Amino acid sequence: MSEGSGAARSKRQAAAGGSDRLGALPDGLLQDILSFLPSPAVVRTCVLAHGVPALRITRDVARRYWGPTALNGFVNHLLFLRERSPLRVAEFNTKDGGDFDEAVRYLELWVRYSLSCQVAKLRVACDDELERWLLPKGLITFEHLTTLELILVMSEHDVDFSSCVSLQDLKMECSSICCNRIASPSLKRLRISECRFLGDVRTQISAPNLISLLLDSCTQRTPLLESMPVLEEAVVSLQNCSDFCRNGYEVGDCGDESCWGCQDSNYGKNTCVLLQGLSSCTNLELISATAPTKPTSSFIFRKDLTQCPVFSKLKTLLLDDWCITTNHGALICFLQHSPVLEKLILHFSKTHGNLVEMGASYDLRKQPLALKDLSEVQFDEGDERVLKVLDVLCSYGLPPEKIKIQYPLELIGI
Repeated sequence: MSEGSGAARSKRQAAAGGSDRLGALPDGLLQDILSFLPSPAVVRTCVLAHGVPALRITRDVARRYWGPTALNGFVNHLLFLRERSPLRVAEFNTKDGGDFDEAVRYLELWVRYSLSCQVAKLRVACDDELERWLLPKGLITFEHLTTLELILVMSEHDVDFSSCVSLQDLKMECSSICCNRIASPSLKRLRISECRFLGDVRTQISAPNLISLLLDSCTQRTPLLESMPVLEEAVVSLQNCSDFCRNGYEVGDCGDESCWGCQDSNYGKNTCVLLQGLSSCTNLELISATAPTKPTSSFIFRKDLTQCPVFSKLKTLLLDDWCITTNHGALICFLQHSPVLEKLILHFSKTHGNLVEMGASYDLRKQPLALKDLSEVQFDEGDERVLKVLDVLCSYGLPPEKIKIQYPLELIGI
């Protein structure tokens, strides 16, 4: 133990009249304890603040300051005092004080500082619902980073984390993804929620080692999922997508050259946008988060089904209104391509429009409907659509005792 550490401990004990049990702890343990606190609380400890392996400028911390200039001054002074001590965790929230440029003025500098301190977990969030911080090209390229959260940011350049060889968790929330590609060879878990993709170009997501995926309430052009051979669970909830047929065709290709929804719905020729990338899942939820009377988020699901891959590992499947078409072709097609399915959950909204009648082109003769492994089917309570689907399933040999009707329906969740 160094003389400095002993002197510091003696000083703490003397200040507390010799009864400071917390101060008697080893400095390393104290620093670990302090790393869970917001940075202003750590600064008040004075003696050990410079060595704490965490920077936590939380949202609550940011909102305590009168404006972004005051917050920026505190953070810059804190970084100066702690020099280049190693970091495990860094969290930065900006202050929304009516001056967005000032609020994000030092954000890039703070991120670069954290990366230079070999940070493992990094979270960056803006506190402005109207504007997004523009993520600088090539900013985050660090081999020790394992977890990254980006909230209320904008990416205009391809988001390539190939050099972040340890990155396993990526979360993007309430952000504008205006790029052609998101790539990470090492990523294990990806969560993209309430984000806006480009309206004219389909963003490609390349994460070949992904095991868990959440695409929740994202808008504009649906992203293209490249091969994900080890993916185990996924939830995809689409909302107000740009993928739709202006003439109301169920799967597009209406033949109208002025219908840009159909003309631009593919990526290349005969390519699934979502389902091919999801085909290795064991647990899967596909949810259309718009009203059935305006099925703009149903289109890409139904179109993918015309080229549906085989879900050879799929055990649990949750679908909502989008799978209910006039002849139940979408549902039957999915079941035909899920040979080992054990649990099917159908979630129907209380309000729904007429069944889609135009453009259905599912080939239901390619392979039989295998229900031998299906041990449980769950429905919402009370709806004429339930009876129609029951009739269809029973006609394919599903025993009535395997069907459960319940309300309210609990989603799988991951």
